Amino acid sequence: MIAILAVTLGAAIGAPMRYLMDRWVTVRTSGPSGSAAFPWGLLTVNVIGSAIAGPVLSLTSGDLRLFLLVGICGAFTTFSGFAWEVNGLRPITRMVFWSALIVMPVACTGAFLITYNMANWIGK
Repeated sequence: MIAILAVTLGAAIGAPMRYLMDRWVTVRTSGPSGSAAFPWGLLTVNVIGSAIAGPVLSLTSGDLRLFLLVGICGAFTTFSGFAWEVNGLRPITRMVFWSALIVMPVACTGAFLITYNMANWIGK
């Protein structure tokens, strides 16, 4: 029961953080028409979330890990949001679509691996 509560509470924190960060970045990177040519807000939340997930996975365990990793980071990052944004970009230009499809997972994996290894190095 504690595990479910930890995940639920974390998700209640992570989801609004994702929405606010995504909107904040998107508003600042959109063109004059209000539309973004690339999902910068979504890239930002996913890279930040992946960078946070590295040390969380390395340095925590149990219910705290569930709260931080599954709850907060899980709700903060989103592949479904990425799929939605990329799908919306497809009619605009294929190059943007393929760039987003390649950049997002590479950036998130890189952020995770760097911070995970740094946390392991610092923690030892």
